[in-house]
Amino acid sequence: MPSGHEQPTEPTTAGPDPLWLIAALMILAALHLGRDVFIPMALALLLSVVLIPPARMLQRIGLPRPLTVALLLLLSLSAIGATMLLMISQVLSLAADLPNWETNLRAKLRAVSEGSGVLDRAAGTLRRLAEELGGGHVTFAPAPPVASSVGSGGTLETLLEMASLIAAPAASLAVALLLMAYLLMQREDVRDRFLRLAGLQDLNRTTRAMADATERVGRYLLMQMLLNGLFGVGMGVGLMLIGVPNAPLWGVLAFVLRFIPFLGAWIAVSLPLLVSVATGEGWTEPVLVLVLFALVDGVVTHVLEPMIYGRTTGISPLALLVSSALWTVLWGPIGLLLAPPITACLAILGRHVPAFGFLEILLGDGEALPTPLRFYQRYLAEDAEGAQQIAEDHAEAEGIATTLRDLVGPAITALAADRAARTLSAPAARRIAADIVALAATLVAEVEVAPGAAAMRAVPIAGPADRALAATASAAARLRGWRAAEEGEVAAVAMLCMAQPVSAPRLRRARAEASRDARELIGLALDEAAAMQLAPAIAPHPVARSVEAAASRLGQAPVQRAAIVDNDDDRPLGFGVVAPA
Repeated sequence: MPSGHEQPTEPTTAGPDPLWLIAALMILAALHLGRDVFIPMALALLLSVVLIPPARMLQRIGLPRPLTVALLLLLSLSAIGATMLLMISQVLSLAADLPNWETNLRAKLRAVSEGSGVLDRAAGTLRRLAEELGGGHVTFAPAPPVASSVGSGGTLETLLEMASLIAAPAASLAVALLLMAYLLMQREDVRDRFLRLAGLQDLNRTTRAMADATERVGRYLLMQMLLNGLFGVGMGVGLMLIGVPNAPLWGVLAFVLRFIPFLGAWIAVSLPLLVSVATGEGWTEPVLVLVLFALVDGVVTHVLEPMIYGRTTGISPLALLVSSALWTVLWGPIGLLLAPPITACLAILGRHVPAFGFLEILLGDGEALPTPLRFYQRYLAEDAEGAQQIAEDHAEAEGIATTLRDLVGPAITALAADRAARTLSAPAARRIAADIVALAATLVAEVEVAPGAAAMRAVPIAGPADRALAATASAAARLRGWRAAEEGEVAAVAMLCMAQPVSAPRLRRARAEASRDARELIGLALDEAAAMQLAPAIAPHPVARSVEAAASRLGQAPVQRAAIVDNDDDRPLGFGVVAPA
């Protein structure tokens, strides 16, 4: 039976609604099975978002909308066609040069293997194991005969295979471009239909959501294209100067692959690095390729990106990583490219539509918990060091008084409420209170008060929360030059600290003890019920409802003699604080 009248908490059995889980699985299955339809739609939507600003600009200078859309479609087709022709010619050139690199590559592999005794020993061990497993003889099955493709139909079959490989992507691209043209032509009508589907009850919120999504995703894609273009040009020109074959191909691939989150740039450099190893006479070219990548990627990532990106997409790195994996499973490589803008749209949906608010929590880059809740949660998780780090960072940025008001005070209120509701055990409450007392002492440990400053005594009435409140009040008083009264000393002011209502006898006893050891009284009650109980008990003395209000009631501490000036900026030491006794 629980001690201290503490009721055991009932375990919560409520879980996620099975209907939501079934609906999510059905949506994922539909996205995967219908990828041939959804991928062109997603591409068209994103391309239209990118091209809306130039379309508006062309219309402002007098071009009619049909001509504007036709011009943008022609430019898109020209850019895609020129890129494909360049890549095809470079790939054919690369395929023709591959046999010429075999001798050089074999020589480098032989040099590496001969220069490593570790590799030799490993190869010998594997050879001996194979001989033992095979009775001393290692046999290999003959390779299956390869059917000759040379014949009357060989060339035609090869062309048909190539056509079948190109047909599906080309058809998807054609559908995406046609749908993009339609979206650009009828963008107002499409927007109105989306608004009607979303509902007309909150037209303002829905309109802002669509505008935010269009602006944020369009800006992201434009800036990403610009940065990736600079990365591709830098890599292509640098590889050409180094002498790596097919440098234009590697530049185009660097532009495309950098759209892939996290791994794209590394994949882009690995291909020319392998080619430089195969074609170079020594190891100078591979080293230069790595240096070039470090230079170009460093400038683009750490210099240009912070300058160009005015705002982020609002996606956390973990959410981007998980969504990239998910969309890759659903849609393949194209899903990896589309993951960032799709995830950004989902995060924006969660920001503006309350029913999907969980999406912003899961995907957004904002704080999952407000700082005061995060501070108290660290204590609940028995992470006093983490809570202290949060408080110290907050104090460094905002000041100690603000930290006591915005972090420590709410934590004490939550501690008292949890203890009163019996959701927190007595040992846990005592541990958290002791940690808060230690934190209050740490925050004010390095500053001193003026000699001869008036003394105050913070008196906890009952319970761990009151002890934490008294330590916090003492620290706040030190910020105003008060020192903590020593044992047996009659203080100028005694502050009765009460976080939750207590029994009447305990309150009378605390009031009598405080009156005996101090000339003046002041009350501090965080809870409204506690304030209503404390006010008549210490009347006519005032009762403050927050640590900051109590410190303001105290005012600046009177000093019996002049403060000693003994620091670099000639300020009296009395402006500082010391740890409460």
